[in-house]
Amino acid sequence: MTLTATRPTWHSDPVLRGVVDATEDLLASAGPRVRVTEVTSPGFIGRNGAWVLALDSGERVFAKQISPDKAGPAAFDRSIAFASFALKHPLHAPPGPRLISSCRERDLLVFEHCPGVSLAQLLVDERIPAHFSAGTGRLLGRLHSGPVEALARTYHPSPPVPALQEGIPQERYVEFTLAEIRFWAELQQDSTLVQAAADLRHWESEHQTAPIHGDLRLDQFHLRDAELRVLDWEEFGRGDPARDLGTLAGEWIYRAVLDVVTSRAGAPAPPLQFDSVAATERITERMHHLAPQIRQMWTAYRAQIARADDELAVRATAHLGWHLVDRSIARASLVAKLPGIERAAAGVGRKILLTPGRYAAALGFEEFTS
Repeated sequence: MTLTATRPTWHSDPVLRGVVDATEDLLASAGPRVRVTEVTSPGFIGRNGAWVLALDSGERVFAKQISPDKAGPAAFDRSIAFASFALKHPLHAPPGPRLISSCRERDLLVFEHCPGVSLAQLLVDERIPAHFSAGTGRLLGRLHSGPVEALARTYHPSPPVPALQEGIPQERYVEFTLAEIRFWAELQQDSTLVQAAADLRHWESEHQTAPIHGDLRLDQFHLRDAELRVLDWEEFGRGDPARDLGTLAGEWIYRAVLDVVTSRAGAPAPPLQFDSVAATERITERMHHLAPQIRQMWTAYRAQIARADDELAVRATAHLGWHLVDRSIARASLVAKLPGIERAAAGVGRKILLTPGRYAAALGFEEFTS
């Protein structure tokens, strides 16, 4: 999360004024009275309200106001649950900003400020640290080895099987872009894909055996002083570890897909125009380039896990495939016409989702052996 230097007029904004007042009260309950001297908006658009608050003590805190409509009604409680988990099980909880205080009435969470650079930005800058792959594998291995007692089961909205099988609610459909209308129609008419998505949800529900993050993306990893820190635990709970592994690997590959139209990462210059065949070939090249890094993550992960079910690698690969489709769904919500490279990525993801066992080893998820 890269922060910009913008300064909202929070004195005259009733929402921000309420957040500032509530934050000052929460901090006073946890220590000496402090005053907010500056409010800075993060340089990203998320589903929740988020601000960095400078205090008269010279410190900074990060305030997040959960939006139940966008983040889900359980997002606040799941964030609190992870904070409790981290206190009780520090050997299993990944490093991250400490939750200082919270206010359920306002859905407000106040964290330590977490400076540093997101892995998403480092990827764009081609500065991903060499230790990221193995470090992430060890981090997830420790998390997934943690106790699950008292943890609520996760239920992530993706894959959105009801929307694929039954249709989009009218209030959502009227807000669709032209790209969404076309892409969703294609997905819903693809009965093979819809069944594979439903099978993945059922498969996942049978393996909710570990504490998981539930929504891993590269921008939720921050690097500070060579240490990986993980943010945003609004989907935390007892779930299938394959979701964390596959979604992260899928996000990694999707970011590489966005690079298909560039010559970054040592790739040759792209063609002036892409047809579906050329785009798919280019994506496949990038996937092969990333497979050794995914393999490093998986190898380090396996070294941390005492035992795992035999299908973990294949389920992780299925989640990887769906993630490529899901990112194209998200992209369609922002444009009038879905770019050809995004369509090609969704097509590759579909193939992986339908037959994950065929692609698991090639993508770095070899069969688990204890």
